[in-house]
Amino acid sequence: MIKSLVRAYHELSKRDLRVLRVIEVGHRRYEFVPEELITKWARYRREEVLDSIRRLHYYGFLRRNLAPYKGWKITALGYDVLALHTLRVQRKVVKISPTPIGIGKESVVYAGETPSGYKVAIKFHRGGVSAFRYEEPFRSKVARYKHLVEVFETRLSALAEFFALQRVFEGGGLVPEPLTYNRHVVVMGYVEGVELYRLSQGDFKKIADDVILTLGVALRLGIVHGDLSPYNIIVGNRSYVIDWPQWVPLGYNNYELHLQRDLNNIAKFFKRYQVEIPVDELLKTAREAEDSGGKFLLEINKTTFL
Repeated sequence: MIKSLVRAYHELSKRDLRVLRVIEVGHRRYEFVPEELITKWARYRREEVLDSIRRLHYYGFLRRNLAPYKGWKITALGYDVLALHTLRVQRKVVKISPTPIGIGKESVVYAGETPSGYKVAIKFHRGGVSAFRYEEPFRSKVARYKHLVEVFETRLSALAEFFALQRVFEGGGLVPEPLTYNRHVVVMGYVEGVELYRLSQGDFKKIADDVILTLGVALRLGIVHGDLSPYNIIVGNRSYVIDWPQWVPLGYNNYELHLQRDLNNIAKFFKRYQVEIPVDELLKTAREAEDSGGKFLLEINKTTFL
């Protein structure tokens, strides 16, 4: 098992990456892709393909199945490699930090750079979108791939976050700038700052105004963050709301509970510093807003998950 995804990626050959991609395509039919088919599809000599498989397995990018046949399945780290490779080939990202800058239950985040030198955060999703808010359309789309539901959920989580970031950013909200996504990875502008929960002093009125601005933009677009807390607000020269994969649309069943929880979380925090959050005003904004759920369903329907 590797200690550094980035270091291992740079040690892979073109052949190794092709074999990994062949196995990904093979998952359309198999949970564990038969070794004999991998060697046939990869279009290298059998011993070369087996050498690549051994290397990929050593790094932890593949899992093996021995019965009733010998086959191989891509791990979460293997999907990380494929997404990272695609982003580099497409010249979306040219540099990535050797180690993560953040590790959570639902994501691993690296720092990186674009060809222009723009600093970015590269977020590898690990958990699926909670509740799954679009469960029926999603499951009907990937019904043939029950053996890959966990993989598809992480890809859907990335799609959900990119969708929300793009619309809130374009609407003038203070969120990381969404640049691109691939598979289960979202690339966004890097936000310099510190998490709100770590602050014990500062201009909390100014911070609250920025958060209210962003929430107002999101709600007018029909987007409820769904997991808002002082842990998901980064304070720098401005205050940015991050982590949007669990957003819910206005009109979704019980969206009011998610919205009320979000507002209560931040109102409780800012109250410690004698700053009031206009909860009733934000609830009114939500009641008068559009429903973004239908637009996201269109995104799901036109997205290929494998």
